[in-house]
Amino acid sequence: MKYLIASALFALAACSGGQTVSLTIDDATYRAPLVDGGTGVAYFSITSNIADRIVDVSSPDAKAVEIHESASTGGMAAMHRIESVELPAGKPVAFGPGGLHLMVISPTPQPANATFRIQIKLESGRSQTISFDGAKPAS
Repeated sequence: MKYLIASALFALAACSGGQTVSLTIDDATYRAPLVDGGTGVAYFSITSNIADRIVDVSSPDAKAVEIHESASTGGMAAMHRIESVELPAGKPVAFGPGGLHLMVISPTPQPANATFRIQIKLESGRSQTISFDGAKPAS
């Protein structure tokens, strides 16, 4: 089921003459750690109507948030931290299992079905807070 979690419109004066710039977040899912002090994970899809780049992620509800990428090479799975993610104009970029994802380090314990917040910052200066509804334990 697809959920439109957050969509923000930003009125920025673009070189093309006052173009309205939008950022859309879909399918936002947060998996809390199984134990307090552990690491959670966040998945979503993001689409920007202009080319941009995610340059930072954070949360008031966690010690830290990091962008990670999983890959399989020669039958071996590996995960590594990356500093930024390109957002091609008009094309969704998926954060999900087995690929890009956000690692949520030492999140504050949340009551069942609480909203968990992660803020993304873009190279263009835009920022967006993603509200992950109904946080569930990692499985």
